[in-house]
Amino acid sequence: PTTVSAVKTFTVVGSSFAFSPKEIRVKKGDRVKIVFQNSGGMHDWVIDEFNTRTQKLQTGQSETVEFTADKVGTFQYYCSVGAHRANGMWGNLIVEE
Repeated sequence: PTTVSAVKTFTVVGSSFAFSPKEIRVKKGDRVKIVFQNSGGMHDWVIDEFNTRTQKLQTGQSETVEFTADKVGTFQYYCSVGAHRANGMWGNLIVEE
């Protein structure tokens, strides 16, 4: 039998060198929907291991991306603009068994 995982939706707000929330937890196989809202500056939301990214957004813009969490582990999401990641603009997606 095939089980269909529910879509887990999270709103992530990007501001000056920070994401809120800083941690997202899902189960392996979950379909993950990220609603990225930029509250200031130019930012994006990137998670390399799931080949997912938003466009670079200006203040007040938002974009939604979806992916399947098909690997277990802790994966960093981050802003790829300039040195934003190095300045602390990142968080963790934790995928549990």
